[in-house]
Amino acid sequence: KGMETPEKATITRRLKPDTIETERIITVLDETIAKLELSSLIPRIIDSLDRFTDMLGPEITNNLIEHQKLSKEMERLLSSSEEDDTMRAEEQQGCLCLLEQRLKCSVRNVLRLLLANPLLCQALKHKVWERESPAEEFIKAFGEFRNFMLERLLTSPMEEEEKIRFMEDMSLQIKKNTEVITALQAELAAAIRTQEEEIHKKDNVIEDLKTSMQHLTKDYQAGIQHIKQEAEKQREEDLQASQGRCARLQQDIQQLGAQLNALVVEHRMPELALRKRKCRMEMEIVNWIQKYDADMEEKQ
Repeated sequence: KGMETPEKATITRRLKPDTIETERIITVLDETIAKLELSSLIPRIIDSLDRFTDMLGPEITNNLIEHQKLSKEMERLLSSSEEDDTMRAEEQQGCLCLLEQRLKCSVRNVLRLLLANPLLCQALKHKVWERESPAEEFIKAFGEFRNFMLERLLTSPMEEEEKIRFMEDMSLQIKKNTEVITALQAELAAAIRTQEEEIHKKDNVIEDLKTSMQHLTKDYQAGIQHIKQEAEKQREEDLQASQGRCARLQQDIQQLGAQLNALVVEHRMPELALRKRKCRMEMEIVNWIQKYDADMEEKQ
């Protein structure tokens, strides 16, 4: 017997003295998991056999080489059976069965030699850490099955009944909760519909307001356009009236200018005559003054 692992010690403490069969079942499952882990590493070890030869020793190495030969023979036989349709089915099946038995024996021999050396197994698990994905998934599933079996084996009939009652109570509670959730979901859906209707009404009001604003904007723009047209029309009328008035004034100015010129021409001759008369009168006045001055000097 090897040293007990903490997991096995825990199992031993939980198991009762009269449940030795349970311990044997768990031990078998644990050993199976260990064999599965090692067997899943065999292809990786064979691929790097030169690297592990010194660690494995000649006996294990020779068994691995023999296992590799059997694996290649199996692959060759399977590939040839797919290509050669003339081979009889019974002969083909017999060869496959025989080769399968030899492969199983080869795997058992390799596992027996590896398990006989626990330190070597630990070293291989440490160095060869990569496994094929299907093998990894199968080992994980088998580990879950082992834990499930352990739980079932450690559960007494009374605990099993309590567990069943608990599950039934939980199922009933889940059913009630589901009914409550369904009712709440219905209320929520109704509230959402009501809210959506309110939102729809508000949207309609907003659309009506937008439409009214658009109409008002159009009316306002039409009013502004009408005012602009009226103002433009009035400006043109005022401009035309102003232009007519300016034309009439210009015509009056021309007529008055013509009348002024005619009057100037008409009064030019009398003005000259009056200027001449004025000059004669001024000369006469000067002469009379001189004559007066002369008479006064003579009298003096």
